[in-house]
Amino acid sequence: MKKHLLHILIVLAIAITLVQCAKRGSPTGGPIDEKPPIILRAYPDNYTRNFKNQIIEIQFDEFVTLKDLQKQLVISPPLKTRPIITPQGSPAKKITIQITDTLMDNTTYVLNFGQSIVDNNEGNAYPFYKYVFSTGKVIDSLTLKGKITDALEFEAEEFVNVLLYEFDEKYTDSIIYKESPRYVLNTLDSLSTFTMENLKEGTYKMVALKEENSDLRFDPLRDKMGFVSETIKVPSDEVYELKMYQQELDPSIKKITQEAESRLYIGYTGNVENLKITSVDKSLIAQSRLTQLDKADTLQYWYRPALKQDSLMLSSVLNEEVQEFKVRLKELKKDSLTLRKENDFSLRNPARFTASTPMEKIDTSFIKLIDKDSLQLSFTTRLDRLKNRGIIDFERKEEQKYNLRLFPGAVTDFYGEKNSDTLSYTFSTVKSTQLGNFSITLKGGSSFPVIIQVTKKDLSIEAQVSASENGTYDIFYLNPGEYYIRVIYDTNANGKYDPGNFLKGIQPEEVVYNPELIKLQANWDRKYTLNLK
Repeated sequence: MKKHLLHILIVLAIAITLVQCAKRGSPTGGPIDEKPPIILRAYPDNYTRNFKNQIIEIQFDEFVTLKDLQKQLVISPPLKTRPIITPQGSPAKKITIQITDTLMDNTTYVLNFGQSIVDNNEGNAYPFYKYVFSTGKVIDSLTLKGKITDALEFEAEEFVNVLLYEFDEKYTDSIIYKESPRYVLNTLDSLSTFTMENLKEGTYKMVALKEENSDLRFDPLRDKMGFVSETIKVPSDEVYELKMYQQELDPSIKKITQEAESRLYIGYTGNVENLKITSVDKSLIAQSRLTQLDKADTLQYWYRPALKQDSLMLSSVLNEEVQEFKVRLKELKKDSLTLRKENDFSLRNPARFTASTPMEKIDTSFIKLIDKDSLQLSFTTRLDRLKNRGIIDFERKEEQKYNLRLFPGAVTDFYGEKNSDTLSYTFSTVKSTQLGNFSITLKGGSSFPVIIQVTKKDLSIEAQVSASENGTYDIFYLNPGEYYIRVIYDTNANGKYDPGNFLKGIQPEEVVYNPELIKLQANWDRKYTLNLK
């Protein structure tokens, strides 16, 4: 037993000694390799003319991998089927490109690898390697420059596809929805300026797409886009600007479903402010109302009287387009009237409330508004029928507490019902010295109206005011924070920013920014001048 134990101890001692020796002999490391891989040769040679091959090989001095190839690799003109490229996943000293598509005659092709080629050890990129070949006798060498901006925001997005379509007798504007362009470039994650290279002389239409699926087709539901209004003749020394915007969808009614006994949901896209809905059988529905659901793409259609049949045929008229819908009806619960307060009261905002059914009338004799001293205050009321919102406005004072009560009978709804419960809520204001103000002066403007917007850092709108001429405009009672100021040229005078529309040839409304992030502190009055020249 003692001999066995002694044997184990000797073995352990030898093992420990070997480990320590191994540690003492292990390398401590050297300088980090920061050099990108080097191309030793390409076959066929880069910039080959009369290209006939199906296989391209690129040899490196070290093992490389392909990183984020689907996003980084841009082929121009686009191929219908992407080539098979190896290595994928495992390192190799050679990149092999197998072309599986039929190449066009007398065409210069460019394969731009972006920053996808990296060495296997340190991940050093061979930046923007470009393999160029021509199926004809000439390598096209003309260039075109441009820049990507955002119509509404400060910074342009990354990885934007810039597309050139040949402007010939076959061209129609609908081509962006269904065909690949002649040339494509991706800005990748570089600066917003770009240069398209290896172009052929000709006339083109330029479009930019920020895509989700990179199929080089415009999907207005998901993609942002920008375009140059005029056609472009190559060669050109001009730098073309593409302002990116999210295009408003075409007005359309998608579906109509029943949600309650006498209430339907109408799913839609685009601007439907001119929508008219009627029953095909005029005798069925005596009256109806439309209200906006909280979701931006759904309206509520209220009607009376309630129907006992199993379906209803409705006719919609939207921008002179007529559609008919058959709505399945079933026995559902009847909506009842309840009131709910909104919580955005402040020195800038009046008291507001909503209802579960469309409000038809407000009876002020059943409403009482008092301050913290129990003094009864005078007020005015109005209805926002589309949003189904009641608004109670009055002179608001700082550092004051208010109580508002809507007694039974204060509101009558579309069905003739009155509220049976009392809505009572208390709200208060702060000292004006806890808030800040902006005084914004416009000068040099020659095109009005404009919209002055104060936005938060994330560009959400905090406050806005319309301006019809040069002058000073005040925006009071803002919470302390950091803000941007921008001005929108309200070309169609509808009180809101409007994006562009490619098929109609309309560019997005122009936006002028003050690029400075402005710090507004409590009890500050900040003065700013914007020159609109």
